[in-house]
Parts: sequence; C-alpha cells; structure tokens
Amino acid sequence: MNQAPDADGIVRRVPLVIRFGSQLFPTLSLEMFRVYNFIESYELVTQLYGDVELVQAVRVGKGVGSFEIPTDGFGQVNVPYVAGSSLVLVGTSAPGLGDLRAMPLQQVYPGVEVHANMLNALLGSRTVLEVSFGSASTESVFAGFSGAGDVLFPYRPDWEAGALLFIIMVLGVAMAIIFPHLGAASMAATAITLSIASVWINFQLWANFKMDFALVLLLLLILLVTAVNMIYGFLSESQTRRTIKGMFDRYVPPAHIDSMLEDPDNCTFEGESKELTVLFSDIRSFTTISEALSATELKTLLNDFFTPITEIIFKHNGTIDKYVGDMVMAFWGAPLDDPQHRENAIIAGLEMLEKVEELKPEFTARGYPEVNVGVGINTGFMNVGDMGSTYRRSYTVLGDAVNLGSRLEGLTKFYGIRLLVGEETARELPGFLLRLIDKVMVKGKYKAVECCQPICREVDADAAMRARVDEYYEALDCYHKQDWDGAEARLNDLLEKEPDTLLYQVYLERIETLREAELPEDWDGAFTHTSK
Repeated sequence: MNQAPDADGIVRRVPLVIRFGSQLFPTLSLEMFRVYNFIESYELVTQLYGDVELVQAVRVGKGVGSFEIPTDGFGQVNVPYVAGSSLVLVGTSAPGLGDLRAMPLQQVYPGVEVHANMLNALLGSRTVLEVSFGSASTESVFAGFSGAGDVLFPYRPDWEAGALLFIIMVLGVAMAIIFPHLGAASMAATAITLSIASVWINFQLWANFKMDFALVLLLLLILLVTAVNMIYGFLSESQTRRTIKGMFDRYVPPAHIDSMLEDPDNCTFEGESKELTVLFSDIRSFTTISEALSATELKTLLNDFFTPITEIIFKHNGTIDKYVGDMVMAFWGAPLDDPQHRENAIIAGLEMLEKVEELKPEFTARGYPEVNVGVGINTGFMNVGDMGSTYRRSYTVLGDAVNLGSRLEGLTKFYGIRLLVGEETARELPGFLLRLIDKVMVKGKYKAVECCQPICREVDADAAMRARVDEYYEALDCYHKQDWDGAEARLNDLLEKEPDTLLYQVYLERIETLREAELPEDWDGAFTHTSK
C-alpha cells in the first residue's frame, strides 16, 4: 500500500515488489492483477554486477502465459498516469485522512488512484487473444510478453546510470574540446542543436521502448559547458581587445585597431616574414636646430612636428615602428595585410613633404629654425613581430630591406632629393610620376640597386614637369652610353632651368671624373657610396 514520493514530494515511481527478509511482497496493483488473471506466482529477474545484485524485471506467471515487466535496479516502475481501469478500487480522498498525493501533473491526487493507474497498466501489458469455442487448447489465451514495445510501464534499466555517466563524459569532453574554437553564434547554435537532439532521443526512447532516461543532467551539462565557454570567450575577447588597444593604440591607425578587434584572428603578434614597405623620415641638420633651442622649445617643436606626420601615416594605414630623436620609422602591410602597401607609403611620403612646407611659416613665426626632412622608402621581405626582452618589447620590422630603406633616406642629402624609393617599391607602380635617380651600391650591400624619386601623382603632373623628366632621361641615357658630351650638354640645360637642383651638379661632377677614368666593359653606371 505504501507509496514513496521523490525528493520533491511527487509520486513518480512505485515498486512492484518489496523484499522483507527472504520474502517478496507485491504492491496492491500487482497482487490484484495476479488474482484477477488467476496467476499463481511472480519472481524477480536479477543481474549480478560483481558483489551487487540488481533487479532487471518482475516475471509474472510461469510457462506459456508468463511475461516480464522491466524495472529499474530497485524493482520500481514509473506510474503511467492515465484514466480508466477495468477493476474497482475503493479509497479515500478527504484531506483529513492523509491519503492525498502529488503527481507530476496534479498537486492533489487521491493515493488510491495511483494503484488504479498501476493496475490499468498491468492489465494492458498483456494481450488476450480470442479463440473459437471448443478449441482443443486454451493456452493461446495468454499471449506472452513479446518485447519492450508492448510494455506500458516506463522504467529505468539497471544500466541507465552507467550509460548516462558515459554519455556525459563523452559529450562533456567533446564540447570542452570543440567549443573554445567556435564563435558565440556557432556555439549557441551547436548547444541548441544538442539540446533538441537530446530531448528528441529521450522522447523516442520513452515512446518506443518505455525507457526513462534522466534528461535534466544532460541538459544541465550542455547549458553549463556552453555558459562557461561563453563567459570565457567574453572575458578572453575583452582581454584581447585591451591587449590589442594597449599594444597598438599609439602605433597604428584607429581603423586598423577596429579591424583587429572585429577579427583578432586576422592579425598576429608572432614573428613572420612577409613583403612590407618601410619608411624612414629624418629632420635634416637636427643637431644645429637642437643647439639653437632650449629643451622646452625643442620638445614643443618635435611634438608639433610629429603629430601631423603621424596623423598622415595613420591616415594611409601605416604602423608607427618608433621615434628616435628626430627620426620616425613606419611600415605598411602589418599587423593587417595591405595589398597596396607600396602606394600608401609613397602617398604618405608625398603628403609628409607637403605638410613640412605648411609648417615652415608657422615655425618661423615662433622663431624656430627652418625644418626640412628627407624620406626613404623601400619594399621587400622583412621579419615582423613582437620582439624584445622580458622587460621591454616592441612590434617592429627587421631585415636587409629595412636597412636599405634607412640607407635611401640618408642618400636624399647626397642627391638633394627629399624622397627616394627603392627599385622594389617603384617596380610596376602605376599612378605616380617617377624618375630614376641613380644605380647605387650602398654600404653593407654587394649588389647595386636602383633608387627613384616619386615626383607627384600622375594626375597632378603638368606638361612642363613631364617635359623636364623626359629631358632628364635623355641626359641619363647619354650618361649610361658613356656619351659624356651629350649628357653634359643636357644636364647644363636642365641646370639653367633649375639652378638649385643638386642632382644635376652631382652628375656633372661625376662626368668630369669619369672622362679620365678607364671603365670596364660591363660598366653599368652604378655608383658606390662608402658612407651610410
């Protein structure tokens, strides 16, 4: 008669039999079913697991008419709450008599009806076949239990706990491995899919096999692992944002930072080798300028100079590498890829020269000396990454291509050119009016490289400027053919039109020296510079 509710006070399971000593005592519904069907006995079907013997089912009857009712390891079955029964049970429902129970779908439920539902399920667990009158045998009246699909009692198999533990471990490990690599949307979609699949499989086992598997633990696992990874992802992303902003805030343009924050996987702090463009800019005669100013004035001049220069570099997607005294170093193509790193670097260089011309009147009005700069730009494969020591690090570029960019900036003084670019930067570069300045061998290099001067964008070049460039190339062509007289005549014509151009004077002086020199047959016009 006893009914033991679950921990929450709900009656969900009822034991079919209870062992007392060496005897088994049936529940009221099972005993009524036995008597009603004239069945003589029932027994437990058990399975030994080591030293533990667990119940698997209750076998009702013997021989042809017997059948088994699967139970959990304690001989319990879930009460299939439905209406109706072919037998009558008399009980009480008055609140004062203490026989009211809570069921899953109803808080106040007469205890006797629990027995009625159990009895109804027992009666429905056995199929009765009709036979013709006068049959030689009536054994076919009892159709034996034919499979789990005929069971009306939802039950928990004795292996349910082990199976649930295995599923939780496998699913938990799989989610722990996969979820950290998923985005928030993918993670949420995967969790919802797993939850729906778990519920669907659980209901299929219930509907088709009457197996009662615990669902709450599985759903809690999915929810917990998803929540942990969501929280970790949020905190990790916040940390990544702070790291990126802290590391690059003063080195790269704000647009770069926004792109890296939107897609952190698209940038890396690790060292790598890639084609980049580097720019060096140096204030000429800075020692003389610094001697003419106080420390405060010098600091103000540099701040007012570097602020617009840095703004131009950021405007064209450049990354500030470092400031060293009066020198600024920047590069293009990292930490984010920039397919137009050469063009952006040259545009930035040209705008920097324009900005210097705009600053001259302002600095003069303050009583500062005149400021002029030289800019060197080079393109090539460089090593880029977060480099340094455990005490101080910097996101920088290294390599021969970087060194050549610095050498080109130094050569701007020699040729009287404000902007020089290497041959890799000038190679197949559309949109700019360029002229070849020289083929040089710089200190530390054993191969001659060409250096060019980007004069302006092609759209800004007028007819007179193009004509002077063509005339210069005619002089340069004579020079490479060792036609000294032709080169000298054309250079003198150019010098008359542009008397302050140091480049023409450099070539005229070089021609005077080469006239008397014995040149090798493979002379290609390269000039060797012995200083940086």
